[in-house]
Amino acid sequence: MSYNTAIFVDIARAKNDFFNLLSLFSPIFSVGNTPFDCLNIDEETGFRLVKYNTGADDLLIVPSIVNRSYILDLNGDVSVIQQFCKNRKGHFGVYKIEWEYFHDSGVSLSDYVDYVDAAVDKILCKGKKVSILGYCLGGVISLIYAFLHPEKVKKLILLATPIDLSMWFDPRIFFCKMVDPEYIKFFPETVPGGLTNAYGMYLLSVYLPLFMMSSDFIEESFEYEYQRDFFRRIRWLIDSQPIPRSVYESMLIDLYQKHSLIDGRVEIGGERIDLSRIDLPLLNIIARYDHIIPYQSSTALEKIYSGKYEEIIFPSSHVGLSVSRKAHTRLWPMVCDWLMDETRIRKT
Repeated sequence: MSYNTAIFVDIARAKNDFFNLLSLFSPIFSVGNTPFDCLNIDEETGFRLVKYNTGADDLLIVPSIVNRSYILDLNGDVSVIQQFCKNRKGHFGVYKIEWEYFHDSGVSLSDYVDYVDAAVDKILCKGKKVSILGYCLGGVISLIYAFLHPEKVKKLILLATPIDLSMWFDPRIFFCKMVDPEYIKFFPETVPGGLTNAYGMYLLSVYLPLFMMSSDFIEESFEYEYQRDFFRRIRWLIDSQPIPRSVYESMLIDLYQKHSLIDGRVEIGGERIDLSRIDLPLLNIIARYDHIIPYQSSTALEKIYSGKYEEIIFPSSHVGLSVSRKAHTRLWPMVCDWLMDETRIRKT
């Protein structure tokens, strides 16, 4: 049995169109409402670059390749995008890459990295540098880009990004290590994003009893904003984009089964990515109650990173880092200050 790439792309577009129509009648599904301008659409891949704000320092947001990027702009008062756009000093020019609908099933991980470079060149004036915020697997892409083009990057922020996936004893990693890569060939060109989300929901059911023993997790789960935006988060889970099979395969085999990222064996364009050689200021934001990525996986970066490294282990869930009230009250103002060199993060 085989599938055509267009089928999954068309299904993803149809889901998004359905939710956009539904949001006209029911605002509880309305997401991503911060105004933006589209600066670039790559004709070969379909990737696009959008601009939200103009400011003294440029910030490029690189979202995950699995889910839609509007989780970072879920609602007006819990929007990472608006945290930077409405910064008290109006300091940031805010840009975001959107991976949603690729046109070519032959898209590789190198194409994602290349588009980050194209986006940075579109943003930057001569002699300037851009700060980059990478979310989840977008953080992996951001690290790779920073290694290849350090001359264009001012600062790095990683948000819930997996680094060391060698911990076979952790269920969040173990099951991915046990998957036979041959099953991916069932999808000759494209893997539905819903498969990854289904696995994530299973992991949440496994870890929920443990997390519910924490008052911080319970507080987040019952806060008003978290309950109010329940249907927006459901939309985000359902409205996932397809993933090129070669990229899915690369992530599964290289990151999880061979843990090549932490060992410096990931190759892009024939060059090995050595994280220990990146010498840039970096802020690593980690969710303590992350059901997808063990926080120890993210903290492992400190042991090998050679640049100025700062870290926040925030008492939140994987999604809560972006959409919880306490994150927008306590975390993101601190991140804005860090970008403006106004504060040094105390390791938590």
